[in-house]
Amino acid sequence: MALRPIQAALRISLASLTACLLAGTLVPARAVAGKSAATAGTKSTPESALHRIQRTVARIDAEAKTPEGEAAVLTRLSAQLGASEDSLRYQHETWGLGYGELAMAYGFAKASRKGKAPADVVAMRAAGNGWLDIAKDLGVKVDQVASRMKRHVSSPKPR
Repeated sequence: MALRPIQAALRISLASLTACLLAGTLVPARAVAGKSAATAGTKSTPESALHRIQRTVARIDAEAKTPEGEAAVLTRLSAQLGASEDSLRYQHETWGLGYGELAMAYGFAKASRKGKAPADVVAMRAAGNGWLDIAKDLGVKVDQVASRMKRHVSSPKPR
């Protein structure tokens, strides 16, 4: 079975996409089918929701690169995900995920209609499943996860 172009594009590894986002080489589309960005419509598609999640993942991972940032991310994620800082640190190290991806796995597990744990989501991803396939298997609305992921990012400090 041949993949549609959008499905094939979404199979790009999260690490590659995150690297592009951090490097600033991935630029959002300015128009859709001849419409300006302002008139392109407001309905979110699974692809755009997934891209929003991946941008959030990149922001969390970038914040956690310093010891102070990592401590802040751990404290925030612990409170928001209901997991201890020690367990999050352990999962980060043993699963080989950044803190953003860890939050993403928790988000998909929490939104799952099948009662899956974050470890189950990580196992599905490690088995080579794409995020949209995982969402479909779990009965998850990617847009719902994208909305919840926004709260995992620190607010910019007022100037």
